[in-house]
Amino acid sequence: MENKGNKSKIAVTLAGTLAFSICLFVQSKVSHEITGIISQIELVISIAMVLFGRKYGVAAGCLLNGATALYILFAKVIADGDTAASARAFVSMIAIGIVLLINFYISKNERMNNELTESYQQAIENNRIIEEQGETLKYLAYYDRLTQLPNRHLFLENLEDQIKKNGDCVVIYVDLDDFRRINDGYGHTTGDELLKRYAQKIETYCGEDVFAAKVGGDEFGIILGSGRTEEAIYQFATGLCKVLSEPVNIGGDVYTVAASCGAATFPEHAMTAEDLFRCAEKAMYNAKASGKNQVCFYTKHADKKSDLFER
Repeated sequence: MENKGNKSKIAVTLAGTLAFSICLFVQSKVSHEITGIISQIELVISIAMVLFGRKYGVAAGCLLNGATALYILFAKVIADGDTAASARAFVSMIAIGIVLLINFYISKNERMNNELTESYQQAIENNRIIEEQGETLKYLAYYDRLTQLPNRHLFLENLEDQIKKNGDCVVIYVDLDDFRRINDGYGHTTGDELLKRYAQKIETYCGEDVFAAKVGGDEFGIILGSGRTEEAIYQFATGLCKVLSEPVNIGGDVYTVAASCGAATFPEHAMTAEDLFRCAEKAMYNAKASGKNQVCFYTKHADKKSDLFER
């Protein structure tokens, strides 16, 4: 594109040089009364070369007008004594000044345009960076960095939406039993890798239709849609516990971790998303207190343990 533009400018400059040369030839053949008009035509040609030929036109305009002024000064004024021709030489010198002045303002305008273009492009780039940072911050605000699952904040938002749209739903609170012993005995690197593996298991088991999130250090939350019976909820939760209890191989070492689950339903057990979440959490703690590796349903009776389904 740039080469094409340079060729166009060179062509304009060559055409202008040819036209200027023709004017010089005509000037040498006509009377003084006509040469003034031709000098004005040469000035117009010089300006056109600057405007459309840019640096090539500036160079050609200065050289042509300078050569013309010197020729008239030495050949006409000094050699022939034609003092009237000095006016033509003066016009040629003025033309050089006009060419340089026009070039100065055009160059200044081009620099300003380039600076504006660069500023605009920089602003676009800055906006892109800000948008990317905003997306990153939004992701960090709603997703767990380790497992890439939704976090507790997004879980509660989704739960509120589920309650508003469908009117009833189920929360299953999952906690990995005695997971601290993994971190204490094998290190946090192994613990983190196990958490990622268990997160993948939960995500695969739940599929696209069931919302799952990491709501704590080794705790996960699951939202089941409306229309599920207590037996269906129990079957879902026990199936998940079975999947989680399957051994995991990391670097040749095999690890086995069980899970305890607590379940609570809306609106039977709570009237808000936060309260429903807490009810499921209490049911999970009751499952742990009752022997771990099992599923408990929340009950409103404070003096009674949550209903326990033993496997």
